[in-house]
Amino acid sequence: MKYFVPDIRVNEDLDQQESYQDKFGGLPWGLEESGWPSCSGCKKPQSFLAQFKHDSRRLNLGREGRIVYIFQCNHDPGMCSTWEGGSGANACFVLEPEKLVDRLCIAPEEDVLIENEARVVDWLERDDGISDSNIQAFFDEELYYELPDDIVESATSGTKLGGVPEWIQSPSEAPAGEWEFIGQLDSTHSFIYPPRHNVGWVSEDGEHWEGRTHYGEGPNYGDGGIAYLFIKRTGVFAEGWFFWQC
Repeated sequence: MKYFVPDIRVNEDLDQQESYQDKFGGLPWGLEESGWPSCSGCKKPQSFLAQFKHDSRRLNLGREGRIVYIFQCNHDPGMCSTWEGGSGANACFVLEPEKLVDRLCIAPEEDVLIENEARVVDWLERDDGISDSNIQAFFDEELYYELPDDIVESATSGTKLGGVPEWIQSPSEAPAGEWEFIGQLDSTHSFIYPPRHNVGWVSEDGEHWEGRTHYGEGPNYGDGGIAYLFIKRTGVFAEGWFFWQC
């Protein structure tokens, strides 16, 4: 099955951001300050994790110009239920192009944790070899545990759009009904090409895991966790869903 992995760069290797780019961490582009989500538990502003724009091949958000934004609380890790979809301690929502502004959003408070920033300069197409006939089994717990090990292990663990999830626990936490898997976020950032500048949060990967040359510290998804993204495109608008396992 086709999936797409991000070719990312650190800010130090790029010009100052002047327009929209898919990205991880830093500050979101296009979001009004009033749209920055707060945690329903501690009531403090959440941290921005990532944003991705509709693309007919790798990320179907149902309409050109739509952008999905992902946040989670990071004020007291482990106390607010960031791992649980719909808990209010995280947020995954889709904005219509008419609602976007042409600038970076300013963080609502000085003590909001700003995640390490990496911008996407390209998306690279890959194929995990998983056949269409096996896709549905990745979203059904009973069928999933009947899959041969080689098929389960073909699902990659790194950040990607499309493909099938690499479950750390099981498919049982995935939303049921009309929700569609659109991608996953790893708790470390993988660099396919070495950064030109030395950055404190990025290190060389001598093992070249999943083809990367360097890796960087990403968001807190527990102990080596993976976050999962789903979308529902029924009705006029699109809804997002986020949760993680570790």
